[in-house]
Amino acid sequence: MAVGVISHLHNVSFAQVRELARAAEKAGADWLGLPDAFWWRDTWLLLAEAARVTERIEIGPLVTNPYLRHPFHTVAAVASLQDLAGERVFVGIGAGGSEVSGAAGVSRRDAPKRVEALATLLHRVVRGQPLDPSSGRALEVPLYSAPVLIAGRANGMLTAAGRWADRALLWAVPTSDLARSAAVIAESAQAAARPQPEVVWAPLVDHGGQSRQRVQTIAAYSVLNSGKDLQARWGLDRSMIDRLREILVGGGAAAAQNLVPAAALDDLIIRDPSPERLKAMARQLGASSIALPAFTTDEVRERVKWAREVLG
Repeated sequence: MAVGVISHLHNVSFAQVRELARAAEKAGADWLGLPDAFWWRDTWLLLAEAARVTERIEIGPLVTNPYLRHPFHTVAAVASLQDLAGERVFVGIGAGGSEVSGAAGVSRRDAPKRVEALATLLHRVVRGQPLDPSSGRALEVPLYSAPVLIAGRANGMLTAAGRWADRALLWAVPTSDLARSAAVIAESAQAAARPQPEVVWAPLVDHGGQSRQRVQTIAAYSVLNSGKDLQARWGLDRSMIDRLREILVGGGAAAAQNLVPAAALDDLIIRDPSPERLKAMARQLGASSIALPAFTTDEVRERVKWAREVLG
């Protein structure tokens, strides 16, 4: 049973990532994930800094995407990070946020296929095969096996997680959609005749104080990336979703909160942080690991302790 920390420090600096990595390791967290956002500092450079100041904790991007870097570059980045952190590296992969399509102009409609291609490329190169079979061009840096974590909400990404991931991340998934999401992962793993990946649950929990506003911001992104049926159930029509996307892609996360209806917030945010309640939900979900957002370094120790109580 593992506890992961997901950095939600705004545009984290190198000094801040050193502080966060040390705090997460000292608190007893098992892994630390750093966002891969093209408008912030580069995640692989930050991960290298986190590796330099830690000894035990796993580190990895949470999440990188298969679009904005060529898969060959991602494989080389993983291998380079392993030079510093050894077996402590994991690879978090997702479809990319709305900014990938809205700002970078890249369609994400084939995300499951692209994620599958990146995951299989990593596995293939670990086995000593070339980056490109047709030319025979090989990676000239040693690459060792690294756990692949796949995050998603839509069926395509959940299916990809079941088929290819070692860990499947359910991050800010509505309570009403948790059971279905976990079932899709389990069924796709069974169909692929492989063990079910470790289910990592990252619930949006209102711990009061500063976390209240921050989880509402995350909820806005979750609303945008949820299925049409859920959006309709929350009372959102296409024009409202388009407006929400426009604001979020433009960097107006705080303003976007005002467009999220109460029904969506109630479905996405767990208001009662009681470990016993969350423990029951995690067991029902089949989650063996918990991930938590870190909004400040000071709160990491307390949040990791809370997560351990949830896992029981």
